[in-house]
This record gives sequence, C-alpha cells and structure tokens, in this order.
Amino acid sequence: MIDLKTFYDEHPINETEILDKLAADGIPESAVGPEHLSRYDQDHYGGLAATDALVDILGIEADMRVLDICSGMGGTSRYLAYRYGASVVGIDLNESRVAGARRLTGLVDLDHMVTFQVGDAADLDFPEASFDRAICQEAFLHVADKEAAIGGCHRVLKSGGGFGFTDWIATDRLDERARSIFAETFAAPRSIGLAEYGALLEAAGFVHVQARDLSAEWKGILTERLEMFRSLEKETVSRFGQDRFDTYIRNYEFFVQQIDAGALGGGRFGAWKP
Repeated sequence: MIDLKTFYDEHPINETEILDKLAADGIPESAVGPEHLSRYDQDHYGGLAATDALVDILGIEADMRVLDICSGMGGTSRYLAYRYGASVVGIDLNESRVAGARRLTGLVDLDHMVTFQVGDAADLDFPEASFDRAICQEAFLHVADKEAAIGGCHRVLKSGGGFGFTDWIATDRLDERARSIFAETFAAPRSIGLAEYGALLEAAGFVHVQARDLSAEWKGILTERLEMFRSLEKETVSRFGQDRFDTYIRNYEFFVQQIDAGALGGGRFGAWKP
C-alpha cells in the first residue's frame, strides 16, 4: 500500500500549485485574500458548496470552535473562519501539508482564527469536550480504525455538538480485486458502506444520525477532476516526475471506472452528541 504521507506529499493539489495559479491570474502574493485562495485550495469534491452543505447541517456560527479533521492545505478551515467567523483547529497527519496550510493562512492574515497541527484522526490529542463542531471531508477512507476516529470525535465534542463529514462509500459491487487495488493505490485500507457508517456513528454514541448518498453527484465531479489532474501534467511532472504523474492518472482512471460501475460512491453524514 502506498504510504499516506507520500501520497499527499506528491498530490497534484499543493501549496506551489495553488500559488502558481494565483500568479497566473495576475494576483501577487501581497494582494492575495482568502477569497482568492478559495478558488484553488478546496481539496474535496464539490468545492465551497459542499462545505456550505455541511455547515447547513451543523449550524456552524461565529465564535464556535471547530475541529477540521484531515485538514490538508487548510482550505476548509480558512473558509469556515472568513465566511462564518468560526475559530478553527485543523489537524493532518502530513507534516508538509500542515506547513503549507500554515503559510497560506498567514499569507491571508487568518492565523489569529485558524491554527494547524500534525495529528492523527484515529488518535485525537485534545481534551474531552473541546469543540462545538467537528468536520471532515473525504479523509476517513485513509483511516483503518474508523471506530477510533469516530469515537474520538464524539469524545472531543461538547454536549450538543455536531459532527459532519463526507467520505467514499463502497457498495456490494466492489469486488475483492477492485477493493485491493483501491487500498493499494489510494491508501484506503478499509472501505465501508453508507449504512455501516451510520451504524458506527450510533455505536459511538451519536444521535440524530443522517446519511445521504452523494454517488450520483460525485460521478460527474470525479470525471471533471480527472480532467483537471490531467491538465496539471506539466506542473506535476516538474515537481514529482513523469512516472508519478502517469501512475496517479492511471490509478485515478481506475477510480472513476469503479464510480461508473456503481462500486464506489460518496456519502454525507451528520450526527450529534447528546
């Protein structure tokens, strides 16, 4: 299985790529605002609208303390701060993405509202009842111990707190060969279904669990994203080499094939701590 840190160290959406795109737009770093970063720093499916959908479920408001799990380049964390006024802590296992998220956040003067630290989704290093809300987008696929991750979210939320996330879901059409390839190429050690995620949330103590199948929406989004990644060939090859680019595209093509076949899909979840 590909190492998760390597997977994201060599991801096509990265700090350099984000800043290069802004430069191509004619925006110097001295003039960059969070609304400019948001054009390119949303490393999840559906962009800002997808984050707004989770905000609507969770009722995120100004001055709430929010945990952004697997925060990547920090796009969601910054958006929650500048759009909704939340105070956000982002955690990610990958040191390079935490460092990049910090630099981008400082660039747009949001580091008084948003902080980032290296952290493990399956071993949250925060006291009990530390946050009003928790959010995660397309990252639990990388977590084998989903029980620990979901249980940790429940522990660090205050009473009445909400947890919302999106993730990949597997259907009974995902055969063992495809499951193995998905695990090896996308660092996805354990793929589960919509109902199983709901059951894990309830087992952790969450109530009012809601789950929505997003597979039809994601099918188009992922096809478009494949073309976007293909368009980044020059930048990706210059940073990581032709072999890495070719491998990533080949693996993503397999990914999209499984979506087309109905073997993989997406889900959005919301749940509350009593």
